[in-house]
Amino acid sequence: MFFQPIIQRFSGARHANPPGEARIAIVSTPRSGNTWLCNMLDHAYECATREHGELALYNPLDAPWLNLPDRCIVMTHWQRAEPLPTLWKEHRFFTITLARHPLDVLISILRYAPCEGSLGWLAGQEGDERPIFGVSPESEEFIRYATSRRAKALLAVSTQWWKAQGVHRIRYEDLVRNPKRQLLQISKSLGTSPSIGFDEAVTACAMQRIRNPITARQIWPGKPGLWRTLLTSHVALRIAAAHKDVFSALGYVCNPDRTLDSRKASHNWSRIIMAKAGGLAYGSSQSVA
Repeated sequence: MFFQPIIQRFSGARHANPPGEARIAIVSTPRSGNTWLCNMLDHAYECATREHGELALYNPLDAPWLNLPDRCIVMTHWQRAEPLPTLWKEHRFFTITLARHPLDVLISILRYAPCEGSLGWLAGQEGDERPIFGVSPESEEFIRYATSRRAKALLAVSTQWWKAQGVHRIRYEDLVRNPKRQLLQISKSLGTSPSIGFDEAVTACAMQRIRNPITARQIWPGKPGLWRTLLTSHVALRIAAAHKDVFSALGYVCNPDRTLDSRKASHNWSRIIMAKAGGLAYGSSQSVA
């Protein structure tokens, strides 16, 4: 019952969707393609041209609920707990969640972790990413983190929303394979056409165009299955065993490359972390992780 005053404080929105409205919530586990999808939808629906039109929030309850424009995107990493589901509904948000192979997610977190932005995820629930600053995928530090309560809490975000009724579900792998198709499906379900064509949005938000020394850590070549070149079978299976529920709920399997040895895995990781910020690294794709 504690959340009722919060809902009352932010309520008052109309329940009928005005013509042309596009309020979009992207809520998923970090490093699942959230930023890339947000950029493409923002470009197509021109959300950022409006005040409060594009919001990336550690805590979605901080959104200016009573001052949101008719077209806006809120991106967050927040578990499915009240009052958030009620607020999304009250303010007519179309909710999207992304799923990505859990081992690719954890590798992407490792690559991103030295950026202190990760420390704000889930308001520090179950710890943070400091233990993996500067370590490698095969290190005991990473394995401890990847099987920890912190990793479980982060992976639970997509899992919880993925199972919720009325949520639009997208697999990162499908988004990489055909981003325009996924955008068209969103538009159809949303019931509002974009202001700018999706072909242009995909091109404008391609990684080669938006990646620069400032965004290099957040945006990197997130080729689906990259984990298979960085985790030996022993390590991959050990981590996957800690997240059996996530693999099952999201429909992923752990099928490591059993020919990969630690020396080769280490070499592949070195190629990634040594890649120049302005170029495409090992295993490149048109994706933003």
